[in-house]
Amino acid sequence: MRQHGVGHIVETILDAPENATTVAEMNERARQAGFKAGYNKCLSDVNLFFTRRFTDERSGFHAVDTEPAYIATVDVYNKLSIPALDRI
Repeated sequence: MRQHGVGHIVETILDAPENATTVAEMNERARQAGFKAGYNKCLSDVNLFFTRRFTDERSGFHAVDTEPAYIATVDVYNKLSIPALDRI
């Protein structure tokens, strides 16, 4: 019975709409931050071999700071409260 109850608690956490929404948002922000970091790393590697300097002007994240948005989303996730668990 005890293991059965723990399973319901875990299921409640994972299936909570608040959790699903926040995890989806966090994944998207992580993807954006990772894409921008990878794009900039590629630019720095390529620029070593060419006299013409390539920039991130054509990137979808030009002049966009993705790291603060990702950090803020992680902070929201860490402070997430699931109402169903508050009743336990």
